Amino acid sequence: MQDKRFSVFISSTFEDLREERQAVQDAVLSAGDFPVQMESFPAADEDQFEFIKTLIDKCDYYVLIVAGRYGTPADDGVSYTEKEYYYAKSRNIAVLVMLHGDPGSIPAAKTETTDDGKKRLAKFVEEVSTGRLRKTWITTGDLKHAVRDALDNAKATRPSIGWVRGDTTASAELLREINEVRKENEKFRDAIGHLEIELALPPIPAADEPLEIDLIPMTVGGGFGGDTSGTYARIKCTWISAFPVFYNALEWRTNDWNGEIQYYSEDEESRGAIGAAFAAELATFDTQGLFTISKNTFERLMSYYIETGLMVAEGEQPFTEAGKRLARRHRIVHAGRGLFSVVEGEVGKKHTLPDRSAADEEIPF
Repeated sequence: MQDKRFSVFISSTFEDLREERQAVQDAVLSAGDFPVQMESFPAADEDQFEFIKTLIDKCDYYVLIVAGRYGTPADDGVSYTEKEYYYAKSRNIAVLVMLHGDPGSIPAAKTETTDDGKKRLAKFVEEVSTGRLRKTWITTGDLKHAVRDALDNAKATRPSIGWVRGDTTASAELLREINEVRKENEKFRDAIGHLEIELALPPIPAADEPLEIDLIPMTVGGGFGGDTSGTYARIKCTWISAFPVFYNALEWRTNDWNGEIQYYSEDEESRGAIGAAFAAELATFDTQGLFTISKNTFERLMSYYIETGLMVAEGEQPFTEAGKRLARRHRIVHAGRGLFSVVEGEVGKKHTLPDRSAADEEIPF
């Protein structure tokens, strides 16, 4: 993030508010910003005012201090302080008004002495008090706090362009270029989004549509006790009745990738566990390690469940809340019912005895 600084124009009558202007300057500097004020310029006249307008153009915020004087009117009857105010307002620069909170306590030497001056001041106070941020002050300490609070609020609610260090301009330029590219990309995305192209997606099979799954035999055991293997079988069910089996048998883990937790499935282990679980729906023996399903079948089932919202392709865990509830409900409602059947082969097991002659040769006596 760039370390921005802001230019703050300080406007007021001059002779009566020297200390107050210094207090505002200190508040602006303490906020890390740049004060801009008329102390550096010659006496007020129209030529100077044209120059001051160029300074206001480059400022981010405008602080107006109003106390007991209106100021000397120009030829058109408007004081230069009021001219500065109206110019800042016309340039849509945020105006922060600091009004004296107790005009009766202001020394007579720092107030308007004529009725015309008092009327002009009252009218100006009414104008600047309407529709903008205004704070009151009595002491210079109050004024410092009021200006600092008003600046903080303005930066948060009406952020301005500000200034950055010269050695950050290259980065700023790069950010501007990136922003332009982003805008162009948004235009392209909007254009593509309005293209009337309809892709005919294949429908998802109905929940009660038959689904056939091949159970592939596997072998366990070995050694003196012989081998036990499953038998080939093709079973029939529906993808929705297969879901509770898939849900309970899926083997998955989580991984921390750049601080983001993501799940991943142990595909080979899952295929064996799911195949054994399907076989267990039709068998009366322990099917663990005797059956598996093909990679294609595993991916097809997972695609069913992702497309129907029972699973997610990415996340901290594979199953959605809807998927978890469906698995529980399906187990309760359909417990003990024949949702699976064999259409080819059989769900069985074969036991192969070891070669005794080979075993006898290994006995050392």
